[in-house]
Amino acid sequence: MQEISRRTVLVGAVTATAALSLPPSAAEAKPKPIAEAAALDPTSCAMLGSTQACVTARSAMDVTSLQYTLTNSGEAPASFTISYVDVDGGPEGNPRTVSVGPGETVIDYFYGELQHCFTLHICPESGGDCVVLGPVCAEYTSGWMMY
Repeated sequence: MQEISRRTVLVGAVTATAALSLPPSAAEAKPKPIAEAAALDPTSCAMLGSTQACVTARSAMDVTSLQYTLTNSGEAPASFTISYVDVDGGPEGNPRTVSVGPGETVIDYFYGELQHCFTLHICPESGGDCVVLGPVCAEYTSGWMMY
């Protein structure tokens, strides 16, 4: 069995002491998203006629999950073209058409880069004004856990 040198023990002790002496705020520090997300809410909502549209950003594994919800409280079906824009310079999401029946709710997802912020663009298929929700940013959570 190989013996551990006195120098190795001392270096290890100094490293452990330095790590344990960090204030809790430094130990819990998280990297900031590229877009300053501190003041941004992870959820944004707006009304499109009788349809409420919401988007929520969450960290999910190695991506940002953009969950959008469309709730039609009207008496006629509604269709929308929905896409997202990465405000930190990443790629735009491919537009998709979503139909919501009267009294129904549709929930679906887009996925973007981790630690980025996004706007969701929703346009009625029948014409009229589009709505831009956001920017929304997911709080960064590290996969590393400290015990």
